[in-house]
Amino acid sequence: MKLYVMRHAQASFNAPSDRERQLTDSGIQQTKELLALHKGDLASVNLLWASDLIRAQQTAGLVAEVLGFKVSEKSFLAPDGHISQVLTEIQHLHADDTLLIVSHQPLVGELVSYLVSGNIYQAHPFTTSEILELEFDYAGPGMARMCKQYLPG
Repeated sequence: MKLYVMRHAQASFNAPSDRERQLTDSGIQQTKELLALHKGDLASVNLLWASDLIRAQQTAGLVAEVLGFKVSEKSFLAPDGHISQVLTEIQHLHADDTLLIVSHQPLVGELVSYLVSGNIYQAHPFTTSEILELEFDYAGPGMARMCKQYLPG
């Protein structure tokens, strides 16, 4: 299975709550440029999941525009989500599925660390809009291989 893990785009801190933070113009532009540059690499994606927080939904909306399909909102992808629940959901997918997740730190960093290194203590320090491509046969500890890193310009 192939998994793309993406941290949401740059978001403003000018919001009534963390859940309501919206993307900045710069974050939107960086993400659009990144997606345009790597559209071909992402062509195999057939599932798009995103956290229910506004900044992740907006980022996933940009991805959905490029890939041409809808976002599935997943509350378990919130910043304080647990990787065990994410892994359980991934394990229910078909081996030929390609999933792109849009979520937050620390969840994305811990998820990648667990899948690649077998623990959460080497969490990848995602920058905003960054995407990591992983491959694995089973979503378990240390079972994934990091294939590519896509960074905004």
